[in-house]
Amino acid sequence: MKLIKIFFITIISISILSCSSDEDSQIDSENDSITTPSGSKVSSLLMSTNEYNAWKSNDQFSDGLYREPLVKGIYKKFSDKYDFIFLVLNEEKIPEGINYYGKNIGVSNKITGIFNGGGIYDYSSSYGSTGKLKSVMQLSSLGFLQNGPALHELMHNWANYALPTENVSGTGDGLSSYSYSGHWGFTGGSTKGQLGGFKQSTLQDLGSNQYSVEPFGAFANGGNSVPYNELELYLMGMTPVSSVNQFDLFSNITSFVTSSSKYNFTANTKVTYGPNELESLLGVRSPSSLESQKEFDLLLIVLTDKALTDGQWKTMNDAAEWFSFKGADQYSSFNFWEATNGIGSINIGN
Repeated sequence: MKLIKIFFITIISISILSCSSDEDSQIDSENDSITTPSGSKVSSLLMSTNEYNAWKSNDQFSDGLYREPLVKGIYKKFSDKYDFIFLVLNEEKIPEGINYYGKNIGVSNKITGIFNGGGIYDYSSSYGSTGKLKSVMQLSSLGFLQNGPALHELMHNWANYALPTENVSGTGDGLSSYSYSGHWGFTGGSTKGQLGGFKQSTLQDLGSNQYSVEPFGAFANGGNSVPYNELELYLMGMTPVSSVNQFDLFSNITSFVTSSSKYNFTANTKVTYGPNELESLLGVRSPSSLESQKEFDLLLIVLTDKALTDGQWKTMNDAAEWFSFKGADQYSSFNFWEATNGIGSINIGN
């Protein structure tokens, strides 16, 4: 993997707007600046300590009154060529006030046949884009681009509300499952999915609505340690619907017992999906995999209240270089190219 040498830093002041009436949480347009090292794939946005603390403790990313003006300010420095913007917090672990590893906020979508119930929308003008920007995402720690959930959050651009999935809130008997349409829950796949679900080939039917399967996550499956499965690749537009082998989706789940080697559950409803069932539920994907976008541009901005150290710059640039590398590498985690079986690619940089 090619390493990036940093020779000098250019600092460009930008004006960031705020809709808050709380002076301690307002973004100071005079003091905030974007820093982009020469040749770097990564930039940083320097906030005041007050505004950075408010951004973290109040999870202002999740509030459009803060998120949209901040991104508009970023567009004063960068051109409108990016499909995705990643905001990464300068934290070693998830800070107090935030209850997620990463979060995706949809900005625009022109694809049909991937969302149950439609899904065409365009709020890009609120962010300073003219329709190019698809999603804005936040990772709540510096290590989450390399370790995940970077692949997971990107998948949410295409895979929210595709299937009527369900999950349970604990283990044991006498459970009542609930709608879990943002993730795969108790759904099989060619592999365990980035948005959860089990490997279909490990499923065993024990009779009387009881099933056994290898351990899995209903929400996720280990960050960047798993690739996209067949369903996810289809929804992304990487492969045709004919490439999706049959898989089962379970609902009305009443028991769930786990061990280190097997998960056993009882589900009163099982629905099997294949190409025909997917198109019957979602419609035909448009554009098709032959015409869909395969290469994407991503802007990566570290939010911070203090200048990044040389070590932090190197760590983030190395992670960006790895994640956007168009080829296989020696790491056990999957970069975007590897996760899409070499079909898709991401460019990170200015």
